Amino acid sequence: MKDTSNRRAVIVGIFILIGVLIFIAAILTLGGQKKTFVSAVRVKAIFKDVNGLSEGNNVWYSGVKVGTVKRIEFLKHDEILVQMNVEKSAAKYIHKDVEVRVSSDGFVGNKIIALTGGTDKMPAIEDGDQLQVAATVSTDDIMNTLQVNNKSLVEITSNLKVITKRIADGQGTVGKLLSDETLYNNLQGTLASLQKSAGNTQRLTEGLAAYAAKLQTPGSLSNNLVSDTVVFSQLRSTMKQLNEVSVNANKMVEDLKATTAGLGHQLGTDSSPAGVLLNDKQSAAALKATLLNLQSSSSKLDENMEALKHNFLLRGYFRKQAKQAAKEAAQKEKEAAKAPANQQ
Repeated sequence: MKDTSNRRAVIVGIFILIGVLIFIAAILTLGGQKKTFVSAVRVKAIFKDVNGLSEGNNVWYSGVKVGTVKRIEFLKHDEILVQMNVEKSAAKYIHKDVEVRVSSDGFVGNKIIALTGGTDKMPAIEDGDQLQVAATVSTDDIMNTLQVNNKSLVEITSNLKVITKRIADGQGTVGKLLSDETLYNNLQGTLASLQKSAGNTQRLTEGLAAYAAKLQTPGSLSNNLVSDTVVFSQLRSTMKQLNEVSVNANKMVEDLKATTAGLGHQLGTDSSPAGVLLNDKQSAAALKATLLNLQSSSSKLDENMEALKHNFLLRGYFRKQAKQAAKEAAQKEKEAAKAPANQQ
C-alpha cells in the first residue's frame, strides 16, 4: 500500500515537472517571438491615429522584424504616443531620419509599425529618440474615396446612356452624322478641301524653306548682309552718305527756290541789273557789243601769246614750262597704272 502511494507521488511529481518544463518552454518561446528577453533600444513616435495598433504588435524595418510596440498612451486628444523596443543588433542599421508609419501585416493582417527610409549620413537611433511620422492614407480614407468614385462612375454611366440614346435617335451633330447621308457627304467634301489646303500649305512651306536656304548660300548678297559685318557696315555708311546727300540736295533746292524768287523779283524791276538787261534794249545792245569786243580782244591776245612763244628771248621759258607739264602728265599715268594693281 505504501509502495503504491510512493509510486503515485512519483508519477504526479513527474507530471508536475513536465508541466513546469512545458510552461518554461512556452514562456521562452513567446518571449523569443515578442523579443522580451532581447536587449533593445527604446524609441518613440507621436501619431494622430494609430488605426487599431495595440501593444505587443511587431516593428518591421525593410521587411525584417526588429522589435515590438511597448506602450501606447494619449498625450492630447489628437496626439498618441507610441513607444517601441528595437533590438540593439538591428538598431545600428536604423538611422535617426527614418520614417514611421502604421501598416498591416498583409492586406487584412495585424497592425504593425513599419520603419522606412534613412540615410547613412545620419547616426543610428539611440534610447529616447523621437522618430518622424510619415504621412499615410488610412483604409477608411481609401474606402471613402472608392465610394465617391463609385458614385461618379454611376453618374458617368447614366450620362453615357442618355448620350448614346440621343445618338441612336439621330439627335445632335453626331447623331445626324450617323443618320443623315447629306451631312456626311458635306463633311467628307470639307475634309477633302482641308486636305487639299494642307497639301498646298505644305508645298508653300517647302518653297519658303528652299528660298530661305538660297538666301543662306555663302557669297550671296543676303548672306553677306546677315553674316558679313564689313558689308553691313559699308551699307550703313552708304545709307548715311545718301541721307546726307539728300539733306544737301533739299538745301540746294531751297536755295535755288530763294534765288529764283529773288531773280524773279529783280526781273520785274528796272532798277536791278537783271531787270535792266531784260527791259532796257539799249543796255542789252551795249552789253552785246562789249562781249563782242572782249571776244575780239581775246583772239588778238592769243595771237600775241603765240608770237611771244616763238620769240628768241622767251622761247626757253616756254620750253621749260612744256617739259614740266609733260613730266607731271607722265607721273600721273604711272600712279594711275599702279592703282588697279593694288586693288587686285
